[in-house]
Amino acid sequence: MELIINSIVPVFLIVALGYFFKKKNIIEEATEKFLNNIAYYLLLPAMIFISIYKSPFEKILDLRVVLGIYAGVFIVFIAAAAIAFAYPREKRAGFVLPAFRTNIAYMGFPLILHAYGQLALAEISVLTGFIAPVTIMLSIIYLKILYREKDKKTKGIIYHVITDPLVISSVVGIGFSYFKLKLPQFAVNTLDMISSMGSPLMLITVGAGLKISAIHKDKILVAISTVLKLIIQPAISLFIFTYLIPVSGLEFKVAVMTFTFPSALSTYIMVKQYKGDGELTAAIIMVTTLLSILTMSGWILFLG
Repeated sequence: MELIINSIVPVFLIVALGYFFKKKNIIEEATEKFLNNIAYYLLLPAMIFISIYKSPFEKILDLRVVLGIYAGVFIVFIAAAAIAFAYPREKRAGFVLPAFRTNIAYMGFPLILHAYGQLALAEISVLTGFIAPVTIMLSIIYLKILYREKDKKTKGIIYHVITDPLVISSVVGIGFSYFKLKLPQFAVNTLDMISSMGSPLMLITVGAGLKISAIHKDKILVAISTVLKLIIQPAISLFIFTYLIPVSGLEFKVAVMTFTFPSALSTYIMVKQYKGDGELTAAIIMVTTLLSILTMSGWILFLG
């Protein structure tokens, strides 16, 4: 419990800082847009690439686990997208994306390391290299379909997906890791420095975009998305890796824990970038992060 609290409290403090800066007009509308663009086109691609680049795919990769995780992602995505049809179009992306996308890098890595050790961290790093491209492409396809103009053709959607900086960084990262390509050390150091800015800056932008009233205004959507993220998705993962694709030991714990973390911070950046309901997304991120103190502790105790 102490580990989880020590991981989550800093998240809330930095989000609160962003909220305070916005309230005091230290972060203005133009500044918030600039921060979102920097996060989307520079920080997130650097974070995605460097985390995959450093992952030793060939050592601990189990394609069965990857397929099981893909199944968990798609099931929750389809469920969330189906539920979203009952709500206005402008609310859908803000509800759907945080329901199935997981904060592995910021919340998952430190928790897995302290709970299960270095080998578990290596395993979840490898899984991240396969999860990130799929969830990102799924998100972008959904966003493009949701917000495209009526005369937008499928070709336009495909073009935007394959030219998206997050997709490119994921694919290039997998290529570098799989073929064991090496960057000069100065390049790695540069990417590490850029990546280190990612989580704090994204947390500040989430805080700047947060409106406490949105939690109350959209409480039903926030509640449904939270249940999907923190309860349904981990339960589906547990079922898959217990009965459909049985795995055991450390591999089983890492596979299930992959979906127990709160909603990914990057969902806010993506929803804002496509002019969706960022306030709703920020509210879901806040609520899932807060409640994950209890749910993640429960899953760690359950899994042992």
